[in-house]
Amino acid sequence: MADKYRSSSVYIKTILSLTLTTVLVFGVLSFVYYQRTSNTLISEESQEVSSVARFYAQRLLEISVDPNASSIVLSDREKELLLGWSLGRSIWVVDSNGQILYSSDIPNPAIAQLTRRSGVFYIPEAYSSNLLIEGGAVENTRKSGLFTDSRNDWITASAPVGDSGVFLLVHSYVNVEKQTMSMLANVLALPIGISFAIALLLFTLMTRAIVKPIRLLSEVARKVTQGDLSTRIQYSELEKESPFQYLIVDELGMMITAVNDMIERLERQEADRRVFISSIAHDLRTPLTSVNGFLSAILDGTIPPDKIEKYMQIIKTEVERIQVLTDTMTEATSLAYVDKENMDVFDLNVLIKETLIGLENQMFAKGLGVQLELFENNSGELPAFGNRQAISRVLYNLLTNAIKFSPEEGTIAVSAYFEAGDNLITVSVEDSGPGIPHDQKTRVFDSFYKIDPSRTDVGSGLGLFICKEILRAHGHGIKAEDSRELGGASFIFTLSGDRERTE
Repeated sequence: MADKYRSSSVYIKTILSLTLTTVLVFGVLSFVYYQRTSNTLISEESQEVSSVARFYAQRLLEISVDPNASSIVLSDREKELLLGWSLGRSIWVVDSNGQILYSSDIPNPAIAQLTRRSGVFYIPEAYSSNLLIEGGAVENTRKSGLFTDSRNDWITASAPVGDSGVFLLVHSYVNVEKQTMSMLANVLALPIGISFAIALLLFTLMTRAIVKPIRLLSEVARKVTQGDLSTRIQYSELEKESPFQYLIVDELGMMITAVNDMIERLERQEADRRVFISSIAHDLRTPLTSVNGFLSAILDGTIPPDKIEKYMQIIKTEVERIQVLTDTMTEATSLAYVDKENMDVFDLNVLIKETLIGLENQMFAKGLGVQLELFENNSGELPAFGNRQAISRVLYNLLTNAIKFSPEEGTIAVSAYFEAGDNLITVSVEDSGPGIPHDQKTRVFDSFYKIDPSRTDVGSGLGLFICKEILRAHGHGIKAEDSRELGGASFIFTLSGDRERTE
C-alpha cells in the first residue's frame, strides 16, 4: 500500500511538474507574442498616421490662398474640410510657436498638458520641440507626456504645410492591450488549447510509462528482500505490441530485463544451494557414519586387534574423502582471482600429458582409450601464457569429468590448436558419455550445479564452476557443446599463446 501511495505521489508530482513547465513555456511564448504584436500595432499605426499627416498637409497647402504667407488663416470652408478629414482622429493646425490655430477636437487626455492664454491653446515647448521640426516627426505622445491616457497609446504625426511655418498634427490612439489580447484570443487561443491538451496527454502517457516500471521494480525488490525469488516484473507493454512500448526509455526496458534475469539467476542459485547442501550433507554423512561406526567397533572390541589396521586404513580413506570435499569448497571461493605475477609462459602440451599420466589408473580401471591431437611448433612445444598450476586444475577437472561420464571401454579425446592471427590457443576435452541436455549447457558452469541431482556420486557440483572462474581470471572463457565424433560432451576453452615462441 505504501509503495502504491509513493508511486501515485511520484506520478502526480511528475505530471504537475511537466504541466507547470508547459504552462510556463506557453506563458513565455504568449508574452513574447504580446510584446511583438504590441510593437507591430504601434509601428503600423505610426506609419499610417504619418502618411495621413503628410497627405493632409499637402492638401491644405493646395487649398490655401497664399502658400508663401508666414501664417495661415483658415476659412470656414477649410475648417469644414479639416473636420471631415479627421475621420475619428484629431487634427490640429499649429504655428511654429505652438499656438493651435485650429483643432477638430482636443482630446481630454491632452487638455491638462496644454497652456491656455486668451482663450487660445498652446503646446508647451517641452512637447512641441520634438514635433514642430523641419520634415515633420512621429512619436508616441503618451510616452512623451503630451497625452496622459492609461489605457491607450497616442500616436502623433506632424507635417509642415509648405514654408509657412505652420504644421499639421494628426493624433490617433490605439488600445494596444485590447487589440493584442483580442488577437491572442482569436488567433492563438485554440492552437494553444489544443497544443496544451496534446502535451498534457503525452506527458501523462510518458509519465505512466516511466513511473509504472519504477513502481513494479520497487514492489519486486521488496518481495525479493523478503525472500520471494519466484516474483518477476510483469510489464505487459514490453511483452506485446503497445503504444506505451515506444514511450519507455531504453534504459528502463533494459533495467527491467536485467532485474528479471538477476532474480532468475538468484532463484537458480538458491535452488542449487539447497541441492548442494543436501548433497554435501549426504557426502559428509556417509563417510562420517563409517568413521563413527568403525571407531566405535574398535573401541568396544567388536573388531579384533589383528583387523584394526585394515579398518584404520578405511577410516583414513573416508577422512581423506572429507578433506577433498572441504578443500574443493574452499578452492571455489579463492580461485576467482589468479595472481597475475605468477603468470608465465609454459608448455601446454607437457601439462596436458602430465595430467593424463596422473589419471592413468582411473582410465585403466574403466578401459578408456585416449585420442591426442596437439599442435607443436618447430621445437615440439605449445607455449601458453598463464598460471600453470591453475590451468592444471582446469585440465584435471575436465578430464576427471570425462572419465566419470564415459562408459566402460569408452574414449576420451584431447586436442589443442594455435591460431597465430589471434595469438589464441583453443583446447577441447571430449568424452563418449551421455552428453549434456541442450537447456543445461550454460547452467553446468554454475556453482553447486549437478546435471542429475539424484546421482549418488561424491561431488560438490563445483568442478566446472572452478574451471570457469580460473579461465575468467585469465581473461578467457569456456563453453559446453556436443562432441561430433564421440557423441558425448565437449568442453572448449581458450588461452593466450606466446606468438614469438609458437611460430
